[in-house]
Amino acid sequence: MTLSAKPGSPTMTSASSRAGRRLPCLSPLQLLILLVCAVAIALIWLATLQRTTFEHAQAVAAAMRSNASLAIAFEQQVTRTLKEAEQVAAFARLEYRREGSRMDLARWAQARVIRDDAFTILSIVDETGAIVTSTQGPSDVNYADRNFFTRQRIAREDVLYMGHPVLGRISHQWRVPMSLRISKPDGSFGGVVVLAIDPAHLITSYGGPPLGASDLLEIAGLDGILRSRLIGTHATFGLDPGKQPWNLRQATQPEGAFVDAGDSLDGVARIISYRTMRDYPLMITVGTSYAEVLRPARQRRTSYLLLAGGATAALLGFAALFIFLSMRQRMATEALEANEALFRTTFHQAAMGIARIAPDGRFLEVNEKLCRMLGYDAAELLEKTLFDLAAPGARDEARAFLKARLKAHFLGPPPEIEKPYRRRDGSELWVCEALSVVRDAAGMPDFLVAAVQDITARKDLEARLSHDALHDALTGLPNRVMFQDRCARALESARRHNGLAAVLYLDLDGFKEVNDSHGHAMGDILLQQVARRLEHCVRAESEDTVSRFGGDEFGIVLAGLDSIESGERIARTILEALALPFDLNGDIQVSISASIGAARHPEHGQDPDALVAHADAAMYAAKHSGKNRFSWKLLPNGPAVHSAAAAQS
Repeated sequence: MTLSAKPGSPTMTSASSRAGRRLPCLSPLQLLILLVCAVAIALIWLATLQRTTFEHAQAVAAAMRSNASLAIAFEQQVTRTLKEAEQVAAFARLEYRREGSRMDLARWAQARVIRDDAFTILSIVDETGAIVTSTQGPSDVNYADRNFFTRQRIAREDVLYMGHPVLGRISHQWRVPMSLRISKPDGSFGGVVVLAIDPAHLITSYGGPPLGASDLLEIAGLDGILRSRLIGTHATFGLDPGKQPWNLRQATQPEGAFVDAGDSLDGVARIISYRTMRDYPLMITVGTSYAEVLRPARQRRTSYLLLAGGATAALLGFAALFIFLSMRQRMATEALEANEALFRTTFHQAAMGIARIAPDGRFLEVNEKLCRMLGYDAAELLEKTLFDLAAPGARDEARAFLKARLKAHFLGPPPEIEKPYRRRDGSELWVCEALSVVRDAAGMPDFLVAAVQDITARKDLEARLSHDALHDALTGLPNRVMFQDRCARALESARRHNGLAAVLYLDLDGFKEVNDSHGHAMGDILLQQVARRLEHCVRAESEDTVSRFGGDEFGIVLAGLDSIESGERIARTILEALALPFDLNGDIQVSISASIGAARHPEHGQDPDALVAHADAAMYAAKHSGKNRFSWKLLPNGPAVHSAAAAQS
């Protein structure tokens, strides 16, 4: 007989309790939902990690690119400063070789021959270290122990050297000396030309956006001596930067970028970009505060983590994933808009002109600086092409250059060229232009970016220095150097065409009496009026040249003479013109005359020096014969001397 357990019996109770503790079976749909939730949560946290890592890397990479661009711009500024210093030093050296100890740089300072206020002191130092002349006036200071002096004494190359920051012995202020070697005719050391510049000026004149409180800008020598450093607004110089990580890296890698912990400097972590200057033994370093660069990314990282945690806790399905992706997309869009706004602000506030240009030369986008440089509104400039800014005769050349630039591929920064632009008012604007090509994924040119720096002031300085080197400061006439060049060209033309040329050597009669009676100021006015009359006496249609040799002596090149009589007529015209009274300042009238010596090619000489020497001797023959006359070179049968009276007959 089979026994059945009654309800409430021990056997029945035990079975019921086991059934209540058994876990319920999950349906396939429930398992799918759990799996989807697990996958969704994993995807959420993986995407969050990738996003924060990406934004961190992007912020660092963007800071490195920005620092590298700033380093390039700062290098260009320093290079321009050093080139200007080298031009000034070379010009001073040239004048010192011509004038020697008679050179007076103090008068240069008074006349503002050098107008760049960055170069506070200019001095000529002889081979013993003693100052020959200085813009600060006479001084018994000796520079023989200075680093720049000893460096130039053993130098083998004629290049500008930027020395170590020193306490000036004339200015009693810290300055960075820049020197150029003076060599004697035999090549031995003859001294130096030295300029001084404020170390802080090297950094603070870079013209870029203001630095943050912990940002760094530095220029140092490859010799391990710091020329100048700016952290925020605090400038330092003269320290030994040899232990800084970027100085150690430069020895094996001329340029680069990295994140520095700042342990060896001031404890501030920075994103560093550095580069070695191309033409000088110097390196440029730019550093941005690591914390400031990553502050926006860290703020967004906190937002991402909170969002992921909330989504994980609140949502267990595709809705949570959708919400998270939607919010992430919105944040990415806001970040993109913020980056776009930052780019626009940087683009329009840049210290140089920037333009985006189509491959056919049309302007696609221009910043405010370029508009101000050219005098156009943005709308007007966008209707033009790059070729419209060139002079009419140079537009074909501009098109050829753009075509070549689109075909070229450069691994490094684009080459810079110096070229003129035409402003809206028709005036000329000299610029230093760097033209970069941006290519699409297929490698085809998409557009170009032009970075334009105004160098009109430097070009004007170069032209002024070139003019001053070849012209007399008082009369504006060509000086002896330019006279020699014009005379050589005239003789070459005469030899090529089997023609005649002549040299006139002119000395004023009675000029000393004017100086003694009325003073040197009136004498200077007289020389200027003589110069103008001489210019009117020569032939306007020929290549005749009137030059002042110095004092009251003038030289004239008569090119392409058709006969000896033509030269004599010009000499007589000069005698007649100078015999007329001169009105000095409206209240003084003086009368002078001239003694003129002449020598002709090829009969009297084959080169400028020979003709000038013979014309000089002939001039003295004219002066000894009674003045107010001219004479050809002395011939075996006696001189041919012509008086003013003979000229009138």
